[in-house]
Amino acid sequence: MDQMETKIPFTVIGGYLGVGKTTLLNHILRHNQGQRIALLINDFGSINIDAELIESADGDVINLANGCICCSLAAGFLIAINTILQQDPLPDRVIVEASGVSDPSKIAPYGLTPGFTLDGVIVVVDTETVQSKAVDKYIGKTVLQQLKSADLIILNKTDLVTNQYKQEVIDWLRQTSPQCRIIEAQYGVVGIDFLLGSAAALQPPTSQDNNHDHTDDSAYQSWSYVSDTALTLPQIERFVNKLPKSILRAKGVLYLEEKPDQQMIFQLVGQRWSLTPGFEWGNIKPKNQWTAIGLQNQFDPSELSQLLEDCTLTPTKE
Repeated sequence: MDQMETKIPFTVIGGYLGVGKTTLLNHILRHNQGQRIALLINDFGSINIDAELIESADGDVINLANGCICCSLAAGFLIAINTILQQDPLPDRVIVEASGVSDPSKIAPYGLTPGFTLDGVIVVVDTETVQSKAVDKYIGKTVLQQLKSADLIILNKTDLVTNQYKQEVIDWLRQTSPQCRIIEAQYGVVGIDFLLGSAAALQPPTSQDNNHDHTDDSAYQSWSYVSDTALTLPQIERFVNKLPKSILRAKGVLYLEEKPDQQMIFQLVGQRWSLTPGFEWGNIKPKNQWTAIGLQNQFDPSELSQLLEDCTLTPTKE
């Protein structure tokens, strides 16, 4: 198997103290959708892992009955990462819980170390208090830096404010962190597909139908598109740059003109995206298989298909 293909996705989850990270992490562990997740945390006690999930504990590693593990960061990142790479089988994904006062952007580079690929930085905020914290003379700089490092922002505890106030916070977040995508949440409950891009909605489509959207959950919808014409890197960049902010995650197996013999794996979270080599096409007919997910009723699948067609039909050179 190609070394690029076996890299483990590395996700950082940050946010200031009391915003609901612990609730979110427990939600992920309880709904891991069959993925073997390695969770790197500062303190086992801070997560309060459900007792029925714990299968065994060995030093700085807790094995969970659902195939996940939790590894302590007490001895340092490099030791924890080495522990992960020695697991058999390897985990499908690594999630790092950034401490409440840390800068997630300082942790993200570990996702670029050998064996891993940086999937994205997710920051949780408290809808009711994020603006006041951002101007606090003691913690404001930390909160703002966390927001600026985010690819996805989870706007948590939306049930504690009015719709008008929530919209004011969303408008403020879009000005403060214009590069990010925003997901609303209550009690840290967010669709696992948004967080990990793991459900069937993000699997490459098998149908040749170019326009078929479907709803796997009432909170979101997905879009798929298949074509057999080779794409250029400038065309792909053009499409990504024009994607609406309602698209939170996307995935693709692409037929790239610059590398016609090899599949190219496309991944996007927020505005962070990557294109890495996959397997050779071999006897498989090359084609492009795109899938994206976003919030329900926040984008039109047919318009997204038209956007892709417009971008890919535009000549690469003037």
